Amino acid sequence: MKKDKNISGFTTPENYFESFEERLFSKISEENFSSSAGFKAPDGYFDALEERVLKTIIHSEEPKTVISLYPKKYFGYAATIAACLIVAFMVFSNKTDNSLDSLEMAAIDTYIEEGNLNLDLYELTSYIDDEDITNLNFENKQFSDKALESYILENFDEEFLINEK
Repeated sequence: MKKDKNISGFTTPENYFESFEERLFSKISEENFSSSAGFKAPDGYFDALEERVLKTIIHSEEPKTVISLYPKKYFGYAATIAACLIVAFMVFSNKTDNSLDSLEMAAIDTYIEEGNLNLDLYELTSYIDDEDITNLNFENKQFSDKALESYILENFDEEFLINEK
């Protein structure tokens, strides 16, 4: 069984490869092929060729009328209508208020806290008028005393609070 392990099962006749070349060349010898090329031009074909080529060139230079399926004026109308619709959509759909009042206070606070606004106290007070200060209502309490006290106790150290008193 070990002897049959590497045998493929295919066999060749004796002296097959020694005589292979001779048999191949005998099959494709020149005697088996015809001596003619197989293609033949009609008599006088190349004599009149130049005249026929020039005649077709002259006839191809004549202008031909072309009728377009879609006239150009319709494309202009369609482009004008599309542009008007786009402009109308942009004008009527963009009704957002871009003033400073529409900004959220949180966005303004983060902008200032990140250091993007470089104003010192003197510059800031130059923007505030005396009328703005008199219009401030300090009597209106937004937070209760207990809420303020709990906020202070949660966010500040005891040492900081002792030093402030």
